Amino acid sequence: MQKPPLPDPAAAPSEDGFVELDDDSYAPPADLDGDGPPRPRAPAPGASRPPGRSRVTLIAGAGVVLLIGAALLAYRAHHRHQALQAGMQRAEELIRLDTAAGYREAADLLEPLAALDPLEAASLRAYALAALHVDYRDEGAGAQAEALLVEPGRAAEVPRWASLASGILALSRRSLGDATAASAAAQGSPFADALQARIALAAGSLAAAADAAQAAAADRALPAGLALHGDTARRARGDAATARAAYAAALTASPTHPRAAYGLAKLALAGDAPATDAVKALERLTADAAGTPAPERARAALHLAALRIRAGDRAAAAAALDGAGLGPGARDWAGRAAEVEARARGPYRAVAGAPPSVSSACDDDPAVVAAVLPPEPRPEPPPRPAPVRKATAAKAAAKAGTRKTATPAKKPASRTAAKRTSRTAR
Repeated sequence: MQKPPLPDPAAAPSEDGFVELDDDSYAPPADLDGDGPPRPRAPAPGASRPPGRSRVTLIAGAGVVLLIGAALLAYRAHHRHQALQAGMQRAEELIRLDTAAGYREAADLLEPLAALDPLEAASLRAYALAALHVDYRDEGAGAQAEALLVEPGRAAEVPRWASLASGILALSRRSLGDATAASAAAQGSPFADALQARIALAAGSLAAAADAAQAAAADRALPAGLALHGDTARRARGDAATARAAYAAALTASPTHPRAAYGLAKLALAGDAPATDAVKALERLTADAAGTPAPERARAALHLAALRIRAGDRAAAAAALDGAGLGPGARDWAGRAAEVEARARGPYRAVAGAPPSVSSACDDDPAVVAAVLPPEPRPEPPPRPAPVRKATAAKAAAKAGTRKTATPAKKPASRTAAKRTSRTAR
């Protein structure tokens, strides 16, 4: 390669001490003349970087992503747990009402939660559906409850709500042994005591039912136990005061509780309680078309009509039965049954032969009276007029004494005797 010429040392420097060079003083080498070789370019996006720095960056990024994901998962699990607890607590409050509306709302609330928790939440939903089936004759609810109980039944420890649901379903099949075993598995819960009371009532053992119902009624926020306590106090011991207090407490906790409303009506019909409270409870129940099924409202209308007949208001009694929407046959039976209840005296006795539209599992007194109207009582005859007394008792006694003391007067001799006497004298 040809070297560029050096500057002449003799050349005078400039004032600044630098030698001025001509434009041609430096000529680039031939191999550098022109564009030269291609320069290295920056890596395209997505191209690999030097291995050391890229690996550290990737590891750091992956760690950040993992930390964020773990935090999100933890938050999600915590939030899901809170939602489960809040939902199950609210569902239990609805179940405690022991009404069709409460059970239905609880089942709807628990439907998404049962998918998240197939043991506890699913068991609680199965109980709500089982109660709808047994107490309010919802056949679809019974099938759903059976399906929900499959997985909890296989668990190492069966949830308490699953045992209670199985017990209610067994009671509906009249499998009292299975129902008792399920109730024992859930021992320690007031719901289990209430279930045991119902099993004893179904078996006809009022004494055993009274003990279990009293234990269930210890929970003053459990209307089912309170109403059962009222039933057993009324039927087994004839304790109207205890029964009335239990029914009133149940209605305070659950204003449209069917069993408690029916119980107050039975006390009133037996003459053991004023009719005012019973009429209010029955009217509230018959007006609850949105939450109370038709058979329970019709049963309430039957007792309401009987109380109104007893009060002498037959028009209001007929209006109550007409408002129940019964068919002709059921309406005829309800009219006769209301008359029988109204005319009966003494402890309440249920009328037999109720059609399904006027039957309720919440009204399980044994039906022993035929729906046959007794003969109308004969009207009392008009009072007889008082006899006219001819003489007072004192006058009668005086007359009797006078007759005894008076000397009878001598009768004059007959003419024949006188003639004989005169002839003898001659």
